[in-house]
Amino acid sequence: MIGLTGDPDRVLTVSDFAAAAELGVRITTEIRYDRMNEFARLAGEGILAVPVARTYTLDQIQEAAELSRSRRPGGKLMLVL
Repeated sequence: MIGLTGDPDRVLTVSDFAAAAELGVRITTEIRYDRMNEFARLAGEGILAVPVARTYTLDQIQEAAELSRSRRPGGKLMLVL
């Protein structure tokens, strides 16, 4: 991901903490898996909205990275595998 973003500060991992320290990327352990059911319920009720600007396939990842670097994607960019 650093190769795509060009900057370790633009990369956030939730899993590979050893590599994160070595590569200088950010980490987080603040994912609230215990609240996912509530988040899904709120989204289903239209209370919580996460705007998706566009979805990309793996072969379009460079295009997604370019839009992300523009800092104006207009919503979340989703990678669909």
